[in-house]
Amino acid sequence: MTTDNRIAITGLGLVGPWGTGLDGLWDAQTDGDADFTPCSRYDNGLPAAEAQKLDLRRMLKSGQLSRAPLVSQYAVAATHLAVTQANMLPERGSKNGGVGIVFGTSNGPGAATQQIYDDLIDTGPTGVKPRVFQESVFNAPASLVSIHFGFAGPIQVVPAAGCSGTAVLYQAQMMLAQPGIEAVIALCSDEMCDAIQKGLRDLKWHADYDGQGSLTDGAVAGEGAVAMILERASHAEARGAEVLAELAGVGLANDAAALGRPAKDGRGLVAAMETALEDAQAQADTVDMILTGSAATKIEDQLESAAITTVFGAQSPAQGSSKRSTGFAMGTAALVEIALAVAAINRNATPASVAGDTPKIDAVLCNAIGLNGQFGATLIKGAAA
Repeated sequence: MTTDNRIAITGLGLVGPWGTGLDGLWDAQTDGDADFTPCSRYDNGLPAAEAQKLDLRRMLKSGQLSRAPLVSQYAVAATHLAVTQANMLPERGSKNGGVGIVFGTSNGPGAATQQIYDDLIDTGPTGVKPRVFQESVFNAPASLVSIHFGFAGPIQVVPAAGCSGTAVLYQAQMMLAQPGIEAVIALCSDEMCDAIQKGLRDLKWHADYDGQGSLTDGAVAGEGAVAMILERASHAEARGAEVLAELAGVGLANDAAALGRPAKDGRGLVAAMETALEDAQAQADTVDMILTGSAATKIEDQLESAAITTVFGAQSPAQGSSKRSTGFAMGTAALVEIALAVAAINRNATPASVAGDTPKIDAVLCNAIGLNGQFGATLIKGAAA
């Protein structure tokens, strides 16, 4: 990315199992598996990383929002935290067409859809609640954010599973290049639900407990939201905003291998990482740390290891992931890792979930692995002096 089109990150809002905020995510990192327990909202016996309960009445001074589905509550809360940090919190009732939203998710309205089906089966069509029905579309959380804050710019929705965070940033880059767009909210949110968790377990993707009570291979489903405020660096500097880090490069790829069976050599992830580095005009040896995209399944672990070796050689940077500490937050997972990268750069330290240490953290590559051969990579760098 050239000097003229540098993209600054000026706000970050997070909601998840760690509570809220970047400090909470950092403090929640461990060097092993966290003590995951089943979700309290339903009982299927599967390990889960449930988000902490929000008090939206206190945070947003609104009781109405607390009746929205959790996926929308998380999205609004994360956005509130991000725009507050970026000093962009609008006055009540104002409209701003210069702020766009790119929203990513995996499950989207999965919980609302399950409720509709349950009501249909139990009581028939008259049992379906109208308010729930309007929440059963993928753009509902982004639209609620737009309405609540008065952001009247364009909205794009990207349902790209574990690659949603990378795809959102890819689209945000292009949106920022449009006339009249001053800032873009890159937003991902997901909510766990019983049916999706069981389905992922049946597909052998979700972790379970073995006979000794230990976790098996696979992901532990999580939930929450991350909102990231992106601006052209020149715009951020002109308004005196604090720049947390820079979005230096983004790469997306697909291995075109087979449904449910990604190429074991990691060729798709290789292409994504190389594209991100090329977009950033950076060399592999300038990367200080890698936050991995694997959901802890054997095939994803193997292909990502192969891909990293292909791009970086035998001496690869320190690497790790937040997922064993705070779960795999589905469509939000990639943005969680990217937020952790921003924290590491600002602290000049490696999180506890990363193996190894490095004397300097100024460039972090964040990988993402989606379903059926989707791959992404994002390079985050420290703010230019």
